[in-house]
Amino acid sequence: MFGERLRIARVRANLSMSALGKECGVTPQAIKKFEHNECMPKSSVLIALCRVLDCSAEWLIEATPLDFHTTGTAPQGRHAKYWVREVIAQLREIGYLR
Repeated sequence: MFGERLRIARVRANLSMSALGKECGVTPQAIKKFEHNECMPKSSVLIALCRVLDCSAEWLIEATPLDFHTTGTAPQGRHAKYWVREVIAQLREIGYLR
């Protein structure tokens, strides 16, 4: 779940893996490993990720799947349907989705 949430927050923030890595003091390869759940960031990097992505550590490390049908799990309190449409549009923009 961490990797999925990290990827969604990164895309929502309109940052590439390189840009996020630079802001957090890690390599783009480290960001890729985090997003693919190959490893977890150390606490100082997690704090930097939360600061740069403007989200809470609790939201990033939450183990439950994202629920796009309620507003309670949508980051920053946005209405879920609006937020999902925005993320999908951004993922298409960067070529992650067709």
